[in-house]
Amino acid sequence: MRIRPIALALISALAASPAFAITSDEVNAGIQFNFANPGARALGMGGAFLGLADDATAAYTNPAGLTILGASEIALEYRNTDYTTPFASGGSFRSEPFNSANLGIDEADSSSGSVAYFSYTYAGDGWALAAFRHQPLSFDVAYTQQPIAIQNAAGAQISSLPLKTTSLDTDLVNYGLSGAYRFSDQFSMGVAIVYSQFDLESRTARAGRNFQLQQADDNDVTFNVGALWKLNEQWSLGAAYRRGGSFEYRAGNFNAAGEPLIVVDTAFDVPHVFGVGLSWRPSDNFALALDVNRVQYGNLANGYDDIFGAATVLDIDDGTEIRLGGEYVFTQFTNPFSVRAGVWREPEHALFATGPTSGPQALSVDIDRALFLRGDDELHYSLGFGWAFSSFQFDLAADFSDNVDTYSASGVVRF
Repeated sequence: MRIRPIALALISALAASPAFAITSDEVNAGIQFNFANPGARALGMGGAFLGLADDATAAYTNPAGLTILGASEIALEYRNTDYTTPFASGGSFRSEPFNSANLGIDEADSSSGSVAYFSYTYAGDGWALAAFRHQPLSFDVAYTQQPIAIQNAAGAQISSLPLKTTSLDTDLVNYGLSGAYRFSDQFSMGVAIVYSQFDLESRTARAGRNFQLQQADDNDVTFNVGALWKLNEQWSLGAAYRRGGSFEYRAGNFNAAGEPLIVVDTAFDVPHVFGVGLSWRPSDNFALALDVNRVQYGNLANGYDDIFGAATVLDIDDGTEIRLGGEYVFTQFTNPFSVRAGVWREPEHALFATGPTSGPQALSVDIDRALFLRGDDELHYSLGFGWAFSSFQFDLAADFSDNVDTYSASGVVRF
């Protein structure tokens, strides 16, 4: 039986009450965002770019930086990201009190590659306009979870979770128009109006028991705003706020016969990001940049919808990214050659389950504790190179961490 077409037909035929956030389908715990600034140059510097913002990717990163451009530009980036997603793979756990010492943990590998950024910038005298396309989210994952035994505090089995297969595919694409104006030699501001298109499709099937589906195809209009201060000849300070969109989607829980147990209209709220960046350029061929970003991951869990009738409370912590990077340009060559490196901290941002630790609801909450796995902070290291010609620049970069590796190639044409 093809579960997806049947269940989606059921979903579309049923009315549901509106809600405000993501559902408790555990496949959502694995969604991995990538808030790295676009462009291989920025990636090679650990994504620290708010205080520099001196190329065409500023249209998204910090629109105020567009006023730095001395010529109109077309920019293009291809980015490939390899993901490693941990999941509960089998074994057993104990309830009341919860103990996951014998719970098996495995990893699902996936990869996503696409044209992640494209923009056209028209540079005027103290002002600039730009149009861009940016893809901050492109993630898919699929895995099979073996049966998991549920034990009481004494170690006796009291229940089990059956074999489960799950898959998720989600994309977020932004289309934007940016404008920037230089108010003085020291200060510029910029704003971007962003049309965001969000798609999500997931399926989780538990052998002989039930299955869950999620389906989204929605859009929203948001904005980015940025400012850039030239403090002196060596130092500059940038700040930007990027508002994430809110996207409606439909989710359902069905029994093994395909009969709906619950169907809800809910929403996927993309985290907002506020950042400040400081750059230091002691010479024409050397620059250091530091960015501090506050990512409001908690948006994902505010008022989430429980599709299982459990007492579980899902939560997710806001996080602070700290990005540090540098660039050195060998200007003695006919075509200057750049070397870049960076390091940054990605805060843990996985959904996790909390709730009663004893009583009639404790077992269902402990099941969610086993399935919604807390993550760890990750340290990323990046390296990049670039070649500049009279009207063209080509950049390569890579960013590495335990669970996410990203590779980027981008080019800029000036005219």
